[in-house]
Amino acid sequence: MVAHNTALRPTVIFDLGGVLVSVDFMRACARLETAGGAPAAVVLECIHSGADKLGFDTGRLSPQEFAARFCASIGVRLPYAEFAQIWCDIFAEQRDVTSLLDEVAGKADLMLLSNTDPLHFDHVRSHYGFLARFGQLVLSYEVGHAKPQRQIFERAISLCAPGGRTIYFDDIPGYVSAARACGLPAEQFVDAATLRRDLQRFGVL
Repeated sequence: MVAHNTALRPTVIFDLGGVLVSVDFMRACARLETAGGAPAAVVLECIHSGADKLGFDTGRLSPQEFAARFCASIGVRLPYAEFAQIWCDIFAEQRDVTSLLDEVAGKADLMLLSNTDPLHFDHVRSHYGFLARFGQLVLSYEVGHAKPQRQIFERAISLCAPGGRTIYFDDIPGYVSAARACGLPAEQFVDAATLRRDLQRFGVL
């Protein structure tokens, strides 16, 4: 007779940017334009389409290397510390979401799964206390792969208890689809009210 382990805690996995914190890159882009760089819209395009940002997010460039390359690409000269401060001036805590974490942590293990760089992550960790509630971190710059690459989802799956229930929340539909394709159950984050209903349906609220 096979014994079933009914004591396995489920795992709830959250994306960071767009879910736990809002992200406004245009604020940093405007400051870089004011500092003598390209127009803010051009700076934003460099962030979204440039290979340097992906290299930074996947740990292939150090913060200093990224700063030097990115500043050169947008035509601005700034001390590293000043660039780093501007680069991180994009976040605000989504308190209607992070206020749910304590209750969820009472019934489930919490994991963070994020495309991020060391400057952004260190900034969020030092400014907001909610990251202390997460027992597992799957960060693109540590893993060496970024969503929607399957390797980052496979890393998250490998950290979950075998046979346990898992759910992942991300605000980007393409990443939700990529997670599901790798066997990771996922739902799109839309707003705090929808998240609350999804968590209640999952049985952790």
